[in-house]
Amino acid sequence: MKRKVVNSVYFDSFWWMNFTYDEYLQMCEDYERTPHEEDSRGYWDDIYEETENDWDCFCDNMKYGPFKDCKCMITGNLGLWNGHPTIVPVLCDNPLEAVKKCISGRGIEDWDVSTKDGYIEVNAHHHDGTNCFEIHLLSKKGEREVEREKYLYEDYNIKPWWFKKIYGYLY
Repeated sequence: MKRKVVNSVYFDSFWWMNFTYDEYLQMCEDYERTPHEEDSRGYWDDIYEETENDWDCFCDNMKYGPFKDCKCMITGNLGLWNGHPTIVPVLCDNPLEAVKKCISGRGIEDWDVSTKDGYIEVNAHHHDGTNCFEIHLLSKKGEREVEREKYLYEDYNIKPWWFKKIYGYLY
């Protein structure tokens, strides 16, 4: 039986772009807060606080979720003013570490995390464009492969396309 893949957004730091003042008033009522005038300092403080709470909940879900201890591999492209270079694949101990690596770049202003076709997609937006990353969980066979001695040498030149070429083997 073929498994159905569900694509969904886990976190979007710019969620408030489509947030109406009526929705803000409803949020204040739900949380028993005193609402502020639209576009006031208090309004934006509430929006910022809600974004921080959403991020904390996302991180907690990743820390304690079913894949919290799964090794994973980051692949992707950087969105730069002079092109879209492919990154060298990065091995991480868990998906939360991988997401944090993806959004830790200099000048990241906004990011979103979603699932897409069985992997985690992270888009980190900055003034030059968007860095697009894929986080793939490694299978047990994939974990054994990346722990082989040749990957432990700092001067081992990992080819960015290599992990995608043997996609079925590692992920």
